[in-house]
Amino acid sequence: MIKKIAIILSGIILWFLPHPTEISPEAWHLFAIFFTTILSIVIGAFNILVASVFGMVIAVTTGTIDPGHAFSGFSNDIVLLIVVAFLIAKAVVKSGLGNRIALLMIRRFGKTTLGLGYSLIATDMIIAPAFPSNTARSGLLFPIIYSISMVNGSDPEKGTEKKLGSFLMFASMFGIGLSSAMWLTAMAANPAGAAIAESYGVNIGFGTWVLASFVPTIIAAIVIPWVLYKIYPPQMKLTPNAPIHALEELKKMGKMSRDEIITAIVFAFLVIFWALSDVLNINKTIIAFLGLGLLLVTNVFKVKEIKKEGEALTTMIWFSILYIMSSQLNELGFMDYVGNALAIQIEGLNQHFAFFLLVFVYIIFHYLFVSQTAHMLALLGVFLGAGKSLGIDTTSLALMLLFATNYFSVITPQGSSCNILYISSGYITPKEVYKYGGILTFLSFVIYMVFGLPWISLVM
Repeated sequence: MIKKIAIILSGIILWFLPHPTEISPEAWHLFAIFFTTILSIVIGAFNILVASVFGMVIAVTTGTIDPGHAFSGFSNDIVLLIVVAFLIAKAVVKSGLGNRIALLMIRRFGKTTLGLGYSLIATDMIIAPAFPSNTARSGLLFPIIYSISMVNGSDPEKGTEKKLGSFLMFASMFGIGLSSAMWLTAMAANPAGAAIAESYGVNIGFGTWVLASFVPTIIAAIVIPWVLYKIYPPQMKLTPNAPIHALEELKKMGKMSRDEIITAIVFAFLVIFWALSDVLNINKTIIAFLGLGLLLVTNVFKVKEIKKEGEALTTMIWFSILYIMSSQLNELGFMDYVGNALAIQIEGLNQHFAFFLLVFVYIIFHYLFVSQTAHMLALLGVFLGAGKSLGIDTTSLALMLLFATNYFSVITPQGSSCNILYISSGYITPKEVYKYGGILTFLSFVIYMVFGLPWISLVM
């Protein structure tokens, strides 16, 4: 209750504070609403749905945003893409295809603990394009990791979590962020971030994203698990039982079912046409709707099952609201003002150093955020505006900031919703996440900057 009262009072105070003459009263009032909404989520005063709904109600009733703009987010094709792709992800899980892919990877690469870690990350990267939710993918991978750990005698209740499970859990938790950085459609915030970047003249399509992220992400996926293996080593180096366990599970599953075959075909269809959407000039959301339609007409996914997916509706509501508020702040000139103010603070610095500083500070700010999406919606426009005012290439900056939005997920225990699942298992402690997650995030920053920037300059 104290947090709720504090949030309400801080919002009122911010609303009535004198605003800079460079921005309009509407822009300042929307900032007050948006900031208070984000802050209430960060400190846990309200959950993201409640905070967003009340934020929109206040914005509309005070005349800060007209109803037409406020509700336009619900018809935005980016929001619809996220919701439809979320439903498709549910079908992938329901059909059993996701579990089969994971077991096949473990069967092939799981003879050593490090190899098993790599196989989990590779599996995640393969399925990520059709999974717009990193939480959904963690929900698919976690049971497999837990089962493998227990089979090999790694049990937190017996004090043997460090034998195998701790390393695998941490490797997978970090891998979720990497796979999200690899694909435009792998995380809910990515398409929205691309849309924000577009308002700064940066056009990021599915193919553009993959091309830009491929080299630094693959390097990070090779180097960082090995580093984790050295600084957070498992007691068991060899896992001869893991492939055996995977083979047993595959035998239980038997041949691919009708639903798995259909889902695999639709999965391949989605990946191919999302990749070619810019070339063929086909809307990504329509492709997703067609994929969902195929799953429905073949009864792989049923209409009655869609009715049960309240999480998709919840995501659509809060995401639409925060997206519109962030977009309106940009249209009202607030983001440009803050960007210019930030640029003034760093003007005179070497342009390359300023670029590195902007990305590094953007990452550090995630210590204050629970939601990657909220972080991106609140700050991406601000940092792009600052970079643009300094003459920094906005395409490179936008891509680096968007990739960072994904790989900094392990910087804190609450840095991503999927972290909670891994930490609650007992294999990883919050203290370990702060320590090793910080190291892995910094390493990712270095890799993306050292290898990613030259690669983007070469291919863009």
